[in-house]
Amino acid sequence: LTVKDLAKQYGDVAALGGISFHISPGETTGIFGLEGAGKTTLLDILSGYLLNYTGNAECDGVDLRRQPMAYRAKIAYIPQNCTPYPDMTVREYGCFLAGLHGLGSGKKARHRVEESLQFVGILPLAEYSLQTLGAQDCARAALAAALAPEPEVLFIDEPFAGLRMDEIVGQQALLRAVAQRTTLVVASRSIFGFSELCKRTIVLNKGRIANESGSNLFARTDAKARVRLRVACAPAKAKAAFQFIPGILDIDSRSAPEKGVWDILIDSDGQEDIRAQVWFAAATAQVPVLEMRYLHISPEDIFLQLTGQNQGEGV
Repeated sequence: LTVKDLAKQYGDVAALGGISFHISPGETTGIFGLEGAGKTTLLDILSGYLLNYTGNAECDGVDLRRQPMAYRAKIAYIPQNCTPYPDMTVREYGCFLAGLHGLGSGKKARHRVEESLQFVGILPLAEYSLQTLGAQDCARAALAAALAPEPEVLFIDEPFAGLRMDEIVGQQALLRAVAQRTTLVVASRSIFGFSELCKRTIVLNKGRIANESGSNLFARTDAKARVRLRVACAPAKAKAAFQFIPGILDIDSRSAPEKGVWDILIDSDGQEDIRAQVWFAAATAQVPVLEMRYLHISPEDIFLQLTGQNQGEGV
């Protein structure tokens, strides 16, 4: 899947600001961002549902603008809380989508639907109407229907929406199995539950990609470490004392609750523990240190930083 300079305007508001990326076959990708970041707009465009945009997308070399029908035949899309025909049975819904993808209503289409229902574990519910299903079974019914045409790329918006914690665990295992069959692209406002699924992450902030192209937010967990010092001196003096320590990536400061006291946040590359060097540098420069803490920077911290929120501190 190749996306180039994709942009979408709603009046004066840029829902997408000209984003580009490439997803290789089998590269399970998570698209994350807070409410209004552009995730759903992006999936609506990539699914062929939303028109009037600029830029373009290709799936396996098939151009979305020039060959829209051939493009749509290669992909499947599950919007958030997808139950568009609640009166249909699970089997009827699968056969209906199979027909929309050109499989017809013959033996081959029925076999594909049966196999998909078996794969997601709801074949015994095939004659139940969608409106009688719980959230997890409904999500699996939508997944089975989307898999029946054997798409090359499957987009899912908020795959864990409405699920209990135990149901999320089951859905995680199922999506990992799905990722062995097709290129899976998921979108969510939260990164919770995706660490073992996504090989790559794209973080959107106000319609633009906020992280490095091709990076994995979850793989960055141990990429750097943070030391927090609480000092009773001007931040400039503390920063000057630590700036030449090898491995330091960034030094920031925040006011502490006590008057005249500051928190100095030192990010390092994590290659080695810098606390001893920090203590020595503080003593040499006569920086009065009231407290030192070694902090772990979690994927959640990085996500909040990339999306413009206040970054928390994880112990």
